Amino acid sequence: MSNKEFNQSIDNATFKIIQEVSKNLRKACLLVEADAKKNCPVDMGYLRASMFSNVKIESNELIGFITNNSSYAPYVHNGTGIYAKDGTGRKTPWGYVVKSGKYKGYHFTVGQKPNPFLEKARDKNRDKILKLLGGK
Repeated sequence: MSNKEFNQSIDNATFKIIQEVSKNLRKACLLVEADAKKNCPVDMGYLRASMFSNVKIESNELIGFITNNSSYAPYVHNGTGIYAKDGTGRKTPWGYVVKSGKYKGYHFTVGQKPNPFLEKARDKNRDKILKLLGGK
């Protein structure tokens, strides 16, 4: 085998490994995404429908992510007001008005307790993720 053939075989093997890991990372992301969708609260379904996952192949790493592009997802996941997970929520009660629809009227609140649906899904699937990605 020539050096050129050897180098080509190394490149081919590397490519196959990257493809396999990428496929398994995608499976891991889909596992977490599915459970996060099951765990997230549903009123009209927008929060659930706004969740998605993807895998990016960068020059030297594979990145899998599960995210939600709903503007209110962070508030549901991390909580608000006195209940905010990081402690940076508003410390005083507040009121707000909803002009129409299901929640029409004046509302008074001290915040919303966190519902970490994405974290719970990740933690629940930790062993499956590790198995898919070659961990213990």
